[in-house]
Amino acid sequence: MNRRAEKNLFWFPFLLVCALFAPSQAQPPSSPVKPQPIYEQCPALTAGKTIDDAVTRAIASLKSKDAKTRTRAAQQLSQACDRRAVDPLIELLNDEDPLIRIAAVEALGKLGDPEAVSFLTDLINDNDWRVRMALISTMASFKIFRARNAVLNGIANSNGAEITDENDMRVRGAAILTVNQLKDTQYSRKAILFLHFFLESKHENIRRLAEQTMYELKNTRNGPTEMYAILKQHYYFEIRRWMAYWIAKLNLENAREVLQHAAANDADQRVQQAASEALKQLPAAK
Repeated sequence: MNRRAEKNLFWFPFLLVCALFAPSQAQPPSSPVKPQPIYEQCPALTAGKTIDDAVTRAIASLKSKDAKTRTRAAQQLSQACDRRAVDPLIELLNDEDPLIRIAAVEALGKLGDPEAVSFLTDLINDNDWRVRMALISTMASFKIFRARNAVLNGIANSNGAEITDENDMRVRGAAILTVNQLKDTQYSRKAILFLHFFLESKHENIRRLAEQTMYELKNTRNGPTEMYAILKQHYYFEIRRWMAYWIAKLNLENAREVLQHAAANDADQRVQQAASEALKQLPAAK
């Protein structure tokens, strides 16, 4: 056996052990950025009185040492519409296992007790991106300002921080899209404006995910309308120019009419020019 073969045989067991015990990291999903579902919350929470019933047993199972048992119990309680489940699920938000925290977040979102919102808000900076992604659906499902504002300004908004992690950006993009699915439109426009910052990132992977989010805005409830409003109303000419470009790039319905209006009537000639150039990028009118 030659020296090279002997060396490889020496190192192979060591490398195998390293591979087996190396810390695992969640890999970014390959799917495009998408809005998260909005839950149909319990219309009301009842207060069960039976001492030994399914809810009582599920609550007891939340303390099991088995992670799968705790997860199943949380999922069961999410359908119970029973107020007794709320406090035990809030306690589960502190579980060391991120998958357990996710199950608790989802269950509380489906139960819909507003008292849980302040505890859920504490997870906005959770170190696992999957927990933050789960928070989007849950917080957006509460029809109260502090919950939905947490999706907008707690999850979508980077507050000027440089974003480098793809998972982080994917969560922010999903939050932007989700608030643009809400019937309440007060969160939509600001969410879209966050994308202007992300699209200027020096990191190609972040720009790519921001572009994916822009393309998906076309399919949201509020995205096209809010983009038109930004072009017509935003005080800063550079934002209006940016929006003219994207309205054409996405070929939004009524894009030609809106861009023609901006090309003729915007108060800033730079925006007029941008709108005129954008019109040239639209497919020929039939």
